[in-house]
Amino acid sequence: MPIRREISPRSINAAAINAGRVDPHYTKILMRLMAAHALAEKLTALGYQRALETIDNPALTPTIQKNLAEERKHARLIYRALEEIGMNQQAADRSMIAVLKAPSFDAPSYFAGHASGELDLLMASISLDTTGLIMIGVNYKDSSYAPHAAAAEIILEEEADHEIFASRQLGEAVEKFGVEAVNDAFRKWIPRAVNFFGPPGTGFTYDCIRYGLKTRDNEELAELFTTMLSRRCEQLGLEFPALTPDYPHTLA
Repeated sequence: MPIRREISPRSINAAAINAGRVDPHYTKILMRLMAAHALAEKLTALGYQRALETIDNPALTPTIQKNLAEERKHARLIYRALEEIGMNQQAADRSMIAVLKAPSFDAPSYFAGHASGELDLLMASISLDTTGLIMIGVNYKDSSYAPHAAAAEIILEEEADHEIFASRQLGEAVEKFGVEAVNDAFRKWIPRAVNFFGPPGTGFTYDCIRYGLKTRDNEELAELFTTMLSRRCEQLGLEFPALTPDYPHTLA
């Protein structure tokens, strides 16, 4: 039976939370959700910073610089929204220490600390920007918490061309590196990308949907992503890797 949404889009603001007019459990769930969102944006920015320092391709530099600036801005947007309800950036990041070690954060963590080369940049863009746009576009833009919904609108508008970049670069990567090299990169990154949506059917997601902080379960979003990307792979003669059915996904 579908989870019934109890709170309508954009109906709660910081003033209501700070005045104590909102269920404290709502605030707890909201803080956890936005802390995860902020950290994902922050790690993605660190990944683009790493790419700027390690990739020697002047043609990519303007796009990397642009994406880096936008990811930094978007992390600040979410951290600022958290500060408005009493959680500063340090506290938000501390609250994510355990989550940071989960498979759902493997993609942004790897991009921030280990990715190298143009293929890793491309795969990170697909694994983080494309998945992120799905999460934000489907779940966050209609959040019951108005500041998160407003931030989502800004992110969707400013990062729309990230997906275009990834799609264009995927075709160019096939021409430059060859089908097998790109397939190898997919096998390395796609499990991370699908796991980025998080585990399905958790109590946390149930609360998010019930409170109107999300609209879809993680599994639905992961299926949307894999369907979209597998079609793109088919168009380019690439092989979308087979994955195990359950979270955390690995190569089958």
